[in-house]
Amino acid sequence: MTRRLLCSSFVIATLLASTITTQAADGITIELNKVEEAGSKCRTYFVAQEEGGKLVQTLKADFVVFGKDGGISKRLAAELGPVRARKTSVKIFEIEAPCPEISGLLLNDIMACAPASGPDECLDRIALSSRVDIRFFK
Repeated sequence: MTRRLLCSSFVIATLLASTITTQAADGITIELNKVEEAGSKCRTYFVAQEEGGKLVQTLKADFVVFGKDGGISKRLAAELGPVRARKTSVKIFEIEAPCPEISGLLLNDIMACAPASGPDECLDRIALSSRVDIRFFK
Protein backbone atom coordinates (compact mmCIF):
# COMPACT_ATOMS: atom_id res chain seq x y z
CA MET A 1 0.00 0.00 0.00
CA THR A 2 2.78 2.43 0.89
CA ARG A 3 4.68 1.60 -2.31
CA ARG A 4 1.56 2.31 -4.40
CA LEU A 5 1.08 5.64 -2.62
CA LEU A 6 4.73 6.55 -3.23
CA CYS A 7 4.44 5.69 -6.93
CA SER A 8 1.22 7.73 -7.27
CA SER A 9 2.81 10.69 -5.49
CA PHE A 10 5.85 10.50 -7.78
CA VAL A 11 3.67 10.44 -10.92
CA ILE A 12 1.62 13.44 -9.70
CA ALA A 13 4.77 15.39 -8.78
CA THR A 14 6.33 14.64 -12.19
CA LEU A 15 3.21 15.77 -14.06
CA LEU A 16 3.00 18.94 -11.97
CA ALA A 17 6.69 19.77 -12.56
CA SER A 18 6.24 19.18 -16.30
CA THR A 19 3.24 21.53 -16.40
CA ILE A 20 5.10 24.26 -14.50
CA THR A 21 8.15 23.92 -16.79
CA THR A 22 5.96 24.14 -19.90
CA GLN A 23 4.24 27.29 -18.60
CA ALA A 24 7.59 28.93 -17.76
CA ALA A 25 9.06 27.99 -21.13
CA ASP A 26 6.07 29.59 -22.88
CA GLY A 27 6.11 32.75 -20.79
CA ILE A 28 6.91 36.40 -21.09
CA THR A 29 8.92 37.80 -18.20
CA ILE A 30 8.88 41.50 -17.46
CA GLU A 31 11.19 42.88 -14.81
CA LEU A 32 11.11 46.39 -13.39
CA ASN A 33 14.88 46.69 -13.49
CA LYS A 34 15.72 50.32 -12.71
CA VAL A 35 14.14 53.67 -11.87
CA GLU A 36 15.72 57.11 -11.97
CA GLU A 37 14.66 60.69 -11.50
CA ALA A 38 14.02 62.60 -14.75
CA GLY A 39 13.10 66.08 -13.61
CA SER A 40 9.75 65.76 -11.84
CA LYS A 41 9.13 62.35 -13.44
CA CYS A 42 10.25 58.82 -12.71
CA ARG A 43 11.97 57.06 -15.61
CA THR A 44 11.37 53.30 -15.45
CA TYR A 45 13.38 50.61 -17.20
CA PHE A 46 11.70 47.28 -17.97
CA VAL A 47 13.52 44.15 -19.17
CA ALA A 48 11.19 41.95 -21.23
CA GLN A 49 11.91 38.42 -22.40
CA GLU A 50 9.79 36.10 -24.54
CA GLU A 51 10.71 32.50 -23.76
CA GLY A 52 8.28 30.48 -25.88
CA GLY A 53 9.44 31.30 -29.39
CA LYS A 54 6.33 33.38 -30.18
CA LEU A 55 6.73 36.96 -31.42
CA VAL A 56 4.49 39.43 -29.61
CA GLN A 57 4.09 42.34 -32.01
CA THR A 58 1.73 44.38 -29.83
CA LEU A 59 1.61 44.26 -26.04
CA LYS A 60 -0.23 47.31 -24.71
CA ALA A 61 -0.49 47.36 -20.93
CA ASP A 62 -2.78 49.25 -18.56
CA PHE A 63 -0.76 50.22 -15.47
CA VAL A 64 -1.93 51.68 -12.17
CA VAL A 65 0.63 53.56 -10.06
CA PHE A 66 0.32 53.49 -6.25
CA GLY A 67 1.68 56.24 -4.02
CA LYS A 68 3.61 55.76 -0.76
CA ASP A 69 0.32 55.97 1.15
CA GLY A 70 -0.96 52.93 -0.76
CA GLY A 71 -3.55 54.96 -2.64
CA ILE A 72 -3.91 55.03 -6.41
CA SER A 73 -1.84 57.87 -7.80
CA LYS A 74 -1.90 57.55 -11.60
CA ARG A 75 -3.04 55.36 -14.42
CA LEU A 76 -1.20 54.97 -17.70
CA ALA A 77 -1.09 52.88 -20.84
CA ALA A 78 2.25 51.72 -22.24
CA GLU A 79 3.24 49.75 -25.33
CA LEU A 80 5.68 47.03 -24.29
CA GLY A 81 5.85 45.45 -27.74
CA PRO A 82 7.25 44.29 -29.88
CA VAL A 83 8.75 41.48 -27.83
CA ARG A 84 10.71 39.29 -30.22
CA ALA A 85 10.75 35.52 -29.87
CA ARG A 86 13.46 34.32 -27.48
CA LYS A 87 14.88 37.83 -27.26
CA THR A 88 15.55 40.16 -24.35
CA SER A 89 14.71 43.84 -24.79
CA VAL A 90 14.56 46.97 -22.65
CA LYS A 91 11.59 49.35 -22.63
CA ILE A 92 11.78 52.77 -21.00
CA PHE A 93 8.78 54.81 -19.79
CA GLU A 94 8.35 57.94 -17.73
CA ILE A 95 5.74 58.19 -15.00
CA GLU A 96 4.41 61.63 -14.07
CA ALA A 97 5.54 61.34 -10.44
CA PRO A 98 8.85 61.43 -8.57
CA CYS A 99 10.27 57.92 -8.00
CA PRO A 100 10.32 58.20 -4.17
CA GLU A 101 6.55 58.77 -4.22
CA ILE A 102 5.84 55.43 -5.99
CA SER A 103 5.27 52.32 -3.86
CA GLY A 104 3.76 49.98 -6.43
CA LEU A 105 3.03 49.43 -10.08
CA LEU A 106 0.10 47.19 -10.96
CA LEU A 107 -0.20 45.55 -14.37
CA ASN A 108 -3.95 46.07 -14.26
CA ASP A 109 -4.78 44.57 -17.64
CA ILE A 110 -3.57 43.95 -21.16
CA MET A 111 -5.40 46.26 -23.54
CA ALA A 112 -4.06 44.77 -26.77
CA CYS A 113 -1.96 41.75 -27.62
CA ALA A 114 -1.16 40.46 -31.09
CA PRO A 115 -0.81 37.97 -32.50
CA ALA A 116 -2.82 36.15 -29.86
CA SER A 117 -6.34 34.93 -29.39
CA GLY A 118 -6.89 37.83 -26.99
CA PRO A 119 -5.44 39.91 -24.16
CA ASP A 120 -6.09 37.18 -21.58
CA GLU A 121 -3.75 34.83 -23.43
CA CYS A 122 -0.90 37.33 -23.03
CA LEU A 123 -1.80 38.23 -19.45
CA ASP A 124 -1.69 34.55 -18.48
CA ARG A 125 1.80 34.19 -20.03
CA ILE A 126 3.30 37.17 -18.18
CA ALA A 127 5.42 36.80 -15.04
CA LEU A 128 6.54 39.97 -13.24
CA SER A 129 9.47 40.81 -10.97
CA SER A 130 11.18 43.90 -9.58
CA ARG A 131 14.82 44.68 -8.77
CA VAL A 132 13.91 48.01 -7.20
CA ASP A 133 12.04 49.11 -4.10
CA ILE A 134 8.76 49.37 -6.01
CA ARG A 135 6.31 46.47 -5.95
CA PHE A 136 5.53 45.28 -9.50
CA PHE A 137 2.52 42.95 -9.61
CA LYS A 138 -0.61 41.83 -11.45
